[in-house]
Amino acid sequence: MPLKITVAFYLAALVTGVFCLNAQEQPSGDAQNSAGPAPVFRPGHGVTEPRPIYVPVPEFSEQALTAPYQGTCTLSIVVGEDGKPRNVKVMNPIGMGPDEKAIEAVSNWRFEPGTKDGKPVAVQLMVEVDFHLYGNNDRRIADLMKQAAKGDAKAELELSTVYFKVQDSGRNDPVGLMYLERAAKHGSPRAQFLMGEHIAHESAPAYPKAYMWYALAQRSGYKHSDKALKQLSAKMTQEQIQAGQTLVDNWPIASTK
Repeated sequence: MPLKITVAFYLAALVTGVFCLNAQEQPSGDAQNSAGPAPVFRPGHGVTEPRPIYVPVPEFSEQALTAPYQGTCTLSIVVGEDGKPRNVKVMNPIGMGPDEKAIEAVSNWRFEPGTKDGKPVAVQLMVEVDFHLYGNNDRRIADLMKQAAKGDAKAELELSTVYFKVQDSGRNDPVGLMYLERAAKHGSPRAQFLMGEHIAHESAPAYPKAYMWYALAQRSGYKHSDKALKQLSAKMTQEQIQAGQTLVDNWPIASTK
């Protein structure tokens, strides 16, 4: 089944769901982008998935809020080598304004582009934007998003937790990971530790990077980081440890928000 990714939710609506076309759906050859000569790939068979790094939230149209109207809008997009969406097309319109809002928001998303043989390539995705009205929790999430947009590490960390919980997506949700990484980069010791946990337990872990996050959390005195760093170091070569320590030494000092 397609890989589902929670991308954004709660403002005037709960907005969830973006997924990559899976390997079974990939054609035998490289798909060609009708808008230009560059080939367009699908994830799998050596092609990595684009990773969202900026996902502004769609809002309900005034017409839909008055109705009220709810539904799911599915769009097809191509994430270019520059990480920018193009060829944004609605596949199943729901009307009443959300389709246009979804196109407007998705067109402004930014991704870390997918790669093939280590080089950025254009990748086709299907995006599912699910508009639903919810209750009083909306305002809290909206406030967190505003704070996160200002670089508030605490808000970013809380948002990452919210995203990881949606639809039982666990720790594999890329938008949750995006907020977690932002919180870590803004100096949150807990976020730094959790980034180390995430990377260390991947199927193909990047040990030096995991070492860096654990070490940064340890430097801030975060609990459990000593044990985690010790366990990780036991799995690493001396060269990997040196590479991890170099990352730590070159890390810019950031203050916790």
